[in-house]
Amino acid sequence: MSTTFKNIRTRIWLILNIAVVLWLLLAVLCMQIPPYEFWPAGFIAFSLPGALVLNFLFLLYWALRLSWFVFLPLAVMVLGWDYYERLVPLGLVKELPPQDAKTLHILSLNTHMFTAYEGKERRTAGVSTEMVDWVAAHPADVYCLQEFYSNPKSKEYNYNIISRIGTRHGKEEFFSAASSNRKHGDLGLAIFSRYPIVEKGVIHFSEKSSGNRAIWADLNMDGDTVRVYATHLQSMSIKAEDIENTYTSIGSDEESFKREGRNLARRLRKGFIARGYQVEMLLEHFDDCPYPFVVSGDYNDIPFSYTYNELNKKLQNAFVKAGSGLGATYNGPLPFLRIDNQFYSQGLRAYEFEVHYEMALSDHFPISAKYVLEPKTEE
Repeated sequence: MSTTFKNIRTRIWLILNIAVVLWLLLAVLCMQIPPYEFWPAGFIAFSLPGALVLNFLFLLYWALRLSWFVFLPLAVMVLGWDYYERLVPLGLVKELPPQDAKTLHILSLNTHMFTAYEGKERRTAGVSTEMVDWVAAHPADVYCLQEFYSNPKSKEYNYNIISRIGTRHGKEEFFSAASSNRKHGDLGLAIFSRYPIVEKGVIHFSEKSSGNRAIWADLNMDGDTVRVYATHLQSMSIKAEDIENTYTSIGSDEESFKREGRNLARRLRKGFIARGYQVEMLLEHFDDCPYPFVVSGDYNDIPFSYTYNELNKKLQNAFVKAGSGLGATYNGPLPFLRIDNQFYSQGLRAYEFEVHYEMALSDHFPISAKYVLEPKTEE
């Protein structure tokens, strides 16, 4: 009787393991599908971390039972190691650059307008001077800042952040303003560089003026040219209270839960579709870039998405190559989300990556990476 029960239990666990493998394969397939062609693919791809974790748990389960079925999750783990690295890179091997190599240190941050609009209902809005000073003091060669806010005409407060971050510290700047408020404050994307900016431009994702865009700057690094992109892809427009309302309605108010759930799903779907178009516009621009380049910013998408996957096909991810751990960059009610990234092309190599959890004044944590400019190969 016990042997029969044991066999039945083994079959059930094996069937469940196979189901997880099929789920994993489906999610990987959905990452290849543009969300604007089939938007449910975005939600299925979003679930891939769950399948990866369950597959790893099955690996432990079969190993502890000394079952040969362990080879099923093991094979999946080996073949899908790239996806496990996206989830939690180990960062075991880091090759430092030669002493005479040219290096580039890039900081990226969604500044959340330096909290300029925080508390506006109480008429106590004010730029976070602590965040501005932290950025200005950071030793990076280049800053790529999203939701950048500056108001040089402000008399009540010193809101000329371009001067406070760039001019005073000898950095050249390129600021692309997407909108202005009635008090002459400008909001957009900015690149600050200690290297001379020799060329620059803007990539508009739509005909309407929007903070969701990309800017680029070509930098003269002592005779070599490197391009840096700062980008901000389509936001979810999901507020912290939306998530909290969904949490609190679970089990207490079924109608409210359905309403909040549909609201979140609708915004997620809109974001998936918009970013699908936007990342393809970025990739087209990359194809015409004659220099090594880094593209950094707020992608508003996790590593298991069409957006990330398309970038990862052509570029390297600095966190995967030089970071370790979970690397969460979203400072909000949804934990463990990594939606800020730095990707880089051939001709560069990332050798250090850091998420700056010590600066928690924005709804994003700053990220920084160091690159070495590889020697040119003779053709």
